[in-house]
Amino acid sequence: MTNERERQRWNEPGLAASWPRRGESVTGLTTAPLLELLALQPGERVLDVGCGGGLLALEAARAVGPAGSVAGFDISQPLAQLATGRARDAALTNVTFTVGDAQTDEIAGGPFDAVESQFGVMFFADPVAAFKNIRRHMNTGARVAFACWQPAALNAWFQGSVLAKYAPPPPPTEHGGPPPGPFAYGDAGYVRTILESAGFASVACRPETLEVTMPRDTLYQRDMVIALRLDEANAEQAWRDLQSHAEKFVGADGQLHLSVAPQFVTAVAV
Repeated sequence: MTNERERQRWNEPGLAASWPRRGESVTGLTTAPLLELLALQPGERVLDVGCGGGLLALEAARAVGPAGSVAGFDISQPLAQLATGRARDAALTNVTFTVGDAQTDEIAGGPFDAVESQFGVMFFADPVAAFKNIRRHMNTGARVAFACWQPAALNAWFQGSVLAKYAPPPPPTEHGGPPPGPFAYGDAGYVRTILESAGFASVACRPETLEVTMPRDTLYQRDMVIALRLDEANAEQAWRDLQSHAEKFVGADGQLHLSVAPQFVTAVAV
C-alpha cells in the first residue's frame, strides 16, 4: 500500500496526546512566515497537506474568512481528530479535516487557490506523483508554500540521529531520491526538480536559521522511544541515549537552546 510505512507511524496510539507539546513545539515557529508568504485573501480556498493538529489550518481559516474555506488533509487519524476538536472549540466552521493520502487520494474542497504545508510533504514514497496529485486539485496560477528542513547537519537538535540505530532503515525508493523522512528535502535543487516535474514554476527556496529556547521536556519525550516498540533493555538504553543527546542543548537556565534550520519553499501551479 502506498506510504504504508508512514501510515503506520503517524497512526500510533497516543500520538495526539503528545503532539501539542512535542510535535508542535518547533513546527509552530513557521506558522507566521508561511501565512506571510501565502498572503491569503478573503474567500480563497486553501488546502493544508499533512495538516497535523491543524494549527496552521485554523489560522488560514481565519485569514480567508467565512466566504473562504480550508481543507486539512492528513494520513493520521489521531491528528485529524485533534484538529477537528480544535476547530470546534474555536467555532471555525469554514475548515474541515480529512484522513487520506495526498499522494494518491481525491481531495474534496477544491479547486484550491493556495496550498500550504508545515513539515508535512517530506514523507511521500513518490514525491513527484504526490505533487502531481496535489497540482491536479489546484487552479492554474494557484500558489504553494511549505516548510521543510534544511539538511540534518544544520539541525543537530533532531533526535533521529540518536534513535536511528534502534529502528530499521527506511526502504529504498524507486524514483532515485532520498528516502522519505524529515530531511528528504534538504537539497534545494532536489526540491526544485520535484516541483517542476509535477507542474509548478517560479520555485524558490529560502533557508532560515532560528534560535529557540524551550523547556527540556517539550521536545524530548519517552513516547519517542515507546513508538519504536523495542524490547525492555534496548528501550531503556535508547531513552538514556536520548536524554544524553538532550543534555547537549541545555543551558544554565535548565532550558533547551536550539538552532533550528527550516527552509521555506514557494511555487506557482502552471
